[in-house]
Amino acid sequence: MAPEQRTAARTSVGRSTWILTVCQAFYFAGVSIDLTLTGIVGLELAPTPAMATVPLATISIVGALCSVGTGLAAARIGYVAVMITGACTAIVGALLSMAAVSTNSFWLLCLGTGLVGAYRSTGGYIRYMAADRASAGGRERALAFVLYGGLVSAFAGPFVATWSTDLLGDRYVGPYLMVGLFALTNIPLMLLLRAGRVRPEEKTERQPPIPLSEVRRTPEFIVGLLSLLAAGALMTIVMAVGPLGGHHAGHTEHSIAATIQWHLVGMFAPAIFSGRVLARLGPGRTGAIGAGLIAAGAVSGVLGTEFVNFLLALALNGVGWNFLYLAGTTLIVRCYPPGRGGRVQAVAEGVGAATGVLAALSASVVFVVFGWHAINWTVLAIAAALAVTLLTVIRPTESTTPEPAKEGHG
Repeated sequence: MAPEQRTAARTSVGRSTWILTVCQAFYFAGVSIDLTLTGIVGLELAPTPAMATVPLATISIVGALCSVGTGLAAARIGYVAVMITGACTAIVGALLSMAAVSTNSFWLLCLGTGLVGAYRSTGGYIRYMAADRASAGGRERALAFVLYGGLVSAFAGPFVATWSTDLLGDRYVGPYLMVGLFALTNIPLMLLLRAGRVRPEEKTERQPPIPLSEVRRTPEFIVGLLSLLAAGALMTIVMAVGPLGGHHAGHTEHSIAATIQWHLVGMFAPAIFSGRVLARLGPGRTGAIGAGLIAAGAVSGVLGTEFVNFLLALALNGVGWNFLYLAGTTLIVRCYPPGRGGRVQAVAEGVGAATGVLAALSASVVFVVFGWHAINWTVLAIAAALAVTLLTVIRPTESTTPEPAKEGHG
C-alpha cells in the first residue's frame, strides 16, 4: 500500500465502522441501564439484604462464562449471527426482568439479568468486527473509532435509566423495557451491516481460524493479553473501591457520583485522539502511556483522600484504560489475518472477563483488609511494571499481518 493510501486509511473510517459504532452505543447503553439499577432492584426483591447483589453479580459471571463460547461460535457461524443471537437473548432477559419486577420475583430477576449477561459477552467482539472489516491499513483506526459508542452511552445510559424509572407505572419496569429496546435496535443494524458487504466476507470467515498454538508464544499475544488483563483488572478494582474509599473518607454521594461519571468519560472520551496516537507511536508506546496514566491516577490516590484525589485517581484511571485497552486489542489483532481470529479472540475475551469478575468480587474485601492507599500502591507498581514491559518488548513497527484489500468504504 502506498504511503498516502495508508495515511488515508488511518484518518478516515467507512460505512461498516460507523454502523458498528452505533451498535456499540446501543449495546453499552442497554448494559449500563442494567448495571445502574439492578443492584437497587435486587435489594427490593431479595429475600435477605445479603443476597441483594446476586442479580448484579449474575450479569458479570454469566458474561464471563459465555465470552469464550461467543468467540468460538463467531469463528464457526460468523459475527453477525452471533450478535443477533445475543440481542435476542437480551430481549428475552429484559422481558423476564420486567415480569420479575411486576411479580416481585427475585429468582426471575436473576434469570433475566443472567440472559443480559450472556448478551454482555458479545460486546467485546464489536471492536474485532470493526478491525476485520476496516480497509487495509485502517484496523487500528477502526478499533479506536468504535469506542466513540461507549462515550455516547456513558451519558445516555444512566439518564435513560432515571428517566424511564416510572414510565410504565410499576417502578423499574420501564428501564428494563429500554434494555430490550436497545438490544432490538441492534438487530436491523447488524442486518444492514450484512447487506452492505461488497467484499467476499463469507470466504474470509469460512477459512479456518488461526490455532492458538501458532500465536500463544509470540510477544504480541503475550503482551497484548497482559495489557488487556491489566487494563480490565486495574480499572475494575479502582472503579469498585473508589466509591467505598470516598464514602469512608466522608465525601457526599454527589461527589462520589461525580468521580464515577468522570471515570466513565475518561474511559471513552480519549477515543477522539487515542487512535491517532496509536497510529503515530505504535501499540507499545501507546500502551505505556496508558499504563503511565493509570500509575499517575494511583499516585493521586496515594497522596490523599480529598475529593480532588479521588477525582484524579478515577479520571486518570479511565483515560489510562482507554489507551491500554486500545493498545492491547491492537496487539491481539496483529496476531491473525482478518476474519481468522475467533480462537485468539475467545481466549483474550474469556480470560479478560474472568479477571474482571475476580477483581469486582474481591474489591470490597481488598479494601477492607488493605485500605485505599494500599490498593493504589499496588496499582502503581503493576502499572509501572507493565509500562516498562511495553516499552522494552514491543517495538513501534508496522503490522506484519497480511491485510488483503477490503471494503473501501467500511
